[in-house]
Amino acid sequence: MVQQIGNAVLDLERGTLRRDGEIVPVRPKTFDLLAFLVHNSGRVLSKDELFEAVWPGIIVTEDSLTQCIRDVRKCIGDETQSLIRTVPRRGYMFQPADDTASVSHMPSAAAVAAGRTPEPMVAVLPFRVDVDDTTAKPLFDGAVEEIINALSYFKTIAVLARHSAFALAQYSDQDIWATAERLGADYVAEGAVKSADDGYNVRVVLSETASGRRVWAQTFSFKTSEIFAFQRTVAQRIASALVANIESAAMRRVSPAAAANVEAYVHILRGIALLRSYGEGVNQQARAHLLKALELDRESGLAHAYLALADTIIGGYTGAPRSVLDQARDRALHAMALSPDEARCHRILALILLYRHDFEAAAQHLARALDLNPYDADTLAQTGFFHTLRGNAETGLALLDQAVELNPMHPPWYYYDRGEALLHVGRYREAAVSFSCLPRKSAWQLARLAACYGLDGDLDKARSCAKEGRQLEPGLTVEAIIADLRLERFEDRERIRSGLERAGWDETPLPETPLPATPLKG
Repeated sequence: MVQQIGNAVLDLERGTLRRDGEIVPVRPKTFDLLAFLVHNSGRVLSKDELFEAVWPGIIVTEDSLTQCIRDVRKCIGDETQSLIRTVPRRGYMFQPADDTASVSHMPSAAAVAAGRTPEPMVAVLPFRVDVDDTTAKPLFDGAVEEIINALSYFKTIAVLARHSAFALAQYSDQDIWATAERLGADYVAEGAVKSADDGYNVRVVLSETASGRRVWAQTFSFKTSEIFAFQRTVAQRIASALVANIESAAMRRVSPAAAANVEAYVHILRGIALLRSYGEGVNQQARAHLLKALELDRESGLAHAYLALADTIIGGYTGAPRSVLDQARDRALHAMALSPDEARCHRILALILLYRHDFEAAAQHLARALDLNPYDADTLAQTGFFHTLRGNAETGLALLDQAVELNPMHPPWYYYDRGEALLHVGRYREAAVSFSCLPRKSAWQLARLAACYGLDGDLDKARSCAKEGRQLEPGLTVEAIIADLRLERFEDRERIRSGLERAGWDETPLPETPLPATPLKG
C-alpha cells in the first residue's frame, strides 16, 4: 500500500518514504511511528498505545516519543503540525486534509516475493573513500557502478540497481541492514578505500543481510591504472561467493573497462552524473565532460553513447531537429560498433531511435540490451514504457513493476513511465499519484496529470492542473499535445484527448505573463 501525504509518499510495503520524488532517509523507529499513525488515521492515539506499538517491551521516556514525533514531522514536511496533531493530555492524531492524501495500490511484498526468481539479490554500496585526492571519490563511485553492471551479466544473480544502492548508503550504519532487507537485498557488499603508493588499498566485504554473517572478504592493492581489472575481479569474486555455478561465458562478454584511459573514465563518470541530475546547464556541462573523455580516448563506446544521449536531451528529445536526432543516432551506432556487448550502448541507441519514431529498430536494440543485461532496471523500465507506447500497457506495467522491484529507490523518471502505463490500463487514480510524484513538472507532464484526473472524474483537480500547465506554456493546445504523442494506437491517443477535454485544457484562460518553463529530464 502506498499512501501519499502532501508531497510525501509513504510505501509501507517497501519501507521507504519519498518527498518531491526523492528518497528520505528515515530511522526505523521514526518509520514505524509514521506507519502506525497513518494506519490509525483520524483516531487519537494515546502515548501508551504509541509506546506499545513502536517500543514493545522496552521502557523509554516521553522525550523519546517527543523526539520521534518531531522527526516524523520533519520527514513529511509537516512544520505547521497540520497533519500530525498534538491533542493536549490525550496523545497524537494523524488527520490529513482531503486534498493532501490519496491511496494507490501497488504490488504487495508477498506478491513480489512470489513472483521473484530464486536468484540471490545483492546490493553493492558505494565504497567509503578515506583519501584526500578529489579524483578518488568519483573514480570509485564509477568502479562500484561498473561492478553492479558486471554482476548483472550473471543470470544466476539479481543486483539492486545503482540508484537504489547509492540511495541506501545515505542511511546511518545501523539502519542500512534493516532497509536493505526490506528492499529485498539478501546480501550487501561494502568497501573501504585507502591511499597507497601510486594507487589504492581497498577492503571489500560481502555479508548476509538477515544474519550479518560475513560471506567473503578480501583486500586488493593496485595502481590507479589497474582499476578496471579490479572492477572485473571484484564482480567475479562476489559472484563466486554467492553461487556455485557461474555462467563463465556471460562474464567473458563483459568488457573489462568502460575506457582504456583512467582520466577519460573520470570524465565519463562526471558526465553521466550530470545527465542524471537536474539544474541549469547540467546537460551542457555533461556534454563538455564527455567531449573531454573522447579527446583522451576516442575508442570509448560508452562515452560516444552518452554524448549521443546528451545531444538528444539538449535538442529536446522527440522535439529535437531531425538533423540532431540523425547525428545522435549515427554516434550511438558508432558507440555500439566499438562496444557491441555493452548493454547501455544498445539501450541509448534504442531511446534515440524511439525519439525518431523508428519503433521496429528500437524494439530490436531494447531486446538486445535486455539479453546482455537482464537485471538492468533502467532497461526494464524503458522497455516497459516502449510496450505501453505500442499499445501493450499491461505488459509494459509488468516490466515497470519488475524494474521498481530491482530499483525501489529509483530516479524520478520512473514515475512518468509507470504513470503512462497505469493511465492506459485504466487505473487513472494510481496514474495520477505516479505523475504527482515527479519533483518538477513540465506543461506536458501536467497535461498527463490533468487527463488522469479528468478521466477519473475529479474535475476540480483536472482543471487546476490544466491551469498550471497553460501558465507554463500558453501556446500548448490539445491538438499540439496529441500531435506529439508517440502512442501507436488511435484509441490510446483519443483517451488522452478525452481526459484533456474533460479538464477544459483549451478553455483555460491564458495568463497575461506566462510562468518560466520547468527544467525537464527524460
